[in-house]
Amino acid sequence: MGLMYWQLNDIWQAPTWSSIEYSLKWKMAHYYAQHMYSPIYVLIKLTPYLPSIGDTSARIGIYLVNDLSNSSHNQVNCTVQSLNTFDIRLAVSYVIVTNSSGVQSIDLWFYALLMQQTNCSDSNQCLMMCSLCTNGRQSNVIQTLFFARPKDILLNNPNLRIISIGQRSSNEIDFTINADKPALFVWLDLSNGVNGYFSTNGFHMFEREITVTFTSWTSVTDFHIEDFDLSITSLYDVTQP
Repeated sequence: MGLMYWQLNDIWQAPTWSSIEYSLKWKMAHYYAQHMYSPIYVLIKLTPYLPSIGDTSARIGIYLVNDLSNSSHNQVNCTVQSLNTFDIRLAVSYVIVTNSSGVQSIDLWFYALLMQQTNCSDSNQCLMMCSLCTNGRQSNVIQTLFFARPKDILLNNPNLRIISIGQRSSNEIDFTINADKPALFVWLDLSNGVNGYFSTNGFHMFEREITVTFTSWTSVTDFHIEDFDLSITSLYDVTQP
């Protein structure tokens, strides 16, 4: 068994379904394709899909998917987050030891009870996120479970802004971003023709400050802040009239 997707790159400039542009810039799909191919990752499943708040039959299953044959020591950290503040409504951690490949069930939550415990009176007020630390190494892959469709979430203006830019190495630039409110699908884009990829992109920001590293395909010999015209958008921006 295997997993593959169509398509990787473009052989000419055109609006296509590729995940890498003709100029070698990564589209958002390519960052999420990285997540798909992680050897160990967390899976969160809500059954049935998008139930009502009081649906007592709804369940949230948390699973660990392991494609490695060797043993690993994993810590899964899950939180229920507010969508209008950085407050964490619930936090829980699990220690999972795997000895072979396969899917391992971690926990099963009653959806209605979870919403009650976290004071989520409406499904568009919060969401669930799970991160993974394997053998002491933190993964930047975070699995997100929306309790409502993104288009139905009432978003606040996160007021995203760059507070610092610094050169880490000959081809790595650090961008530190600040926000006033949580932001969904934060997208960073360099509009001055500098091509490369970010350490993460299209991510959900549930902390006030984050540093993202841009890796250029070519060396940056003369570093000048004004040469890096970085634009920041999120789901909030694309939903405004």
